[in-house]
Amino acid sequence: MKILRTNLKPKWVFKTDKKVWRLLPGSGVLAAELREPDAKLTEYAAIDLSSGTPLWQGLTLEEPWWIAMNRIYRDVFLLQQFVKPDMPTTGKIFAIDLFTGKALWENHELTFLNALGDMIYGIRESLGTGSLVGLDFRTGEEKVVLAADDPRIDELSLPSPEEQFILSSFFEEIQDTLSAEHISILQKSMPGEAKSPTFIPSVFDKDIIGYYTEAGKDEKGNPLYDSHLKVIDPAGRTRFEDTVDRKVYTTLGDFYFVVGTDLIYARDSSEIVALDLEA
Repeated sequence: MKILRTNLKPKWVFKTDKKVWRLLPGSGVLAAELREPDAKLTEYAAIDLSSGTPLWQGLTLEEPWWIAMNRIYRDVFLLQQFVKPDMPTTGKIFAIDLFTGKALWENHELTFLNALGDMIYGIRESLGTGSLVGLDFRTGEEKVVLAADDPRIDELSLPSPEEQFILSSFFEEIQDTLSAEHISILQKSMPGEAKSPTFIPSVFDKDIIGYYTEAGKDEKGNPLYDSHLKVIDPAGRTRFEDTVDRKVYTTLGDFYFVVGTDLIYARDSSEIVALDLEA
């Protein structure tokens, strides 16, 4: 797709013949979940965030569809399989070396709970009772078993610190944090017909805006939309602009985020783009 009126240029672009389903940053790496919806096939890739170079790609598991990224924890990439298609409860845990794509271990008994220190914690259900089990995060070896009533479980269940990245927010979620002048600049940077606008304001002296515009209807009369992304400076001047996707059915997609100094977004569902906001 054509990039319009820009003086910022993409730092790198990763292209795939699959559909970009989900992106997850961590430890200087961007993990990508890539899917073929018609064939119900899923594969994974890891991309170096600084260069866009694939560290590995084409990773598939025996379960081709009912599987999803869980998180990146240090140098381990965690996936989870759903118990069964009609029950979106997570089951089997798969641990992959983040930098090589090699399988480290898998566990078919635990439901993931948390990752802290050198341990991956999960719940084991047995005859109506549960226990908390701690596995070595690199080997999967069982190290700790705590009964369901152990008071330490509350502390081990607290969310662990994760790599910081900034997600977009809807206007009503951020308007109280911005000045009237800033709000006016953001509103003037979008066309009047913009739908479901989202923002990441004030990062590296720039504002990032996402919005949708109407793009006609399909053969059944259902409305279609194009999604747009824009980066502006404090005066409201456009520094970068892109039509991210065309003729989609929803205006609620969250298609961009900031990690480090980079704006990351999926374009046309088949490209991953990084834009250095400090350039």
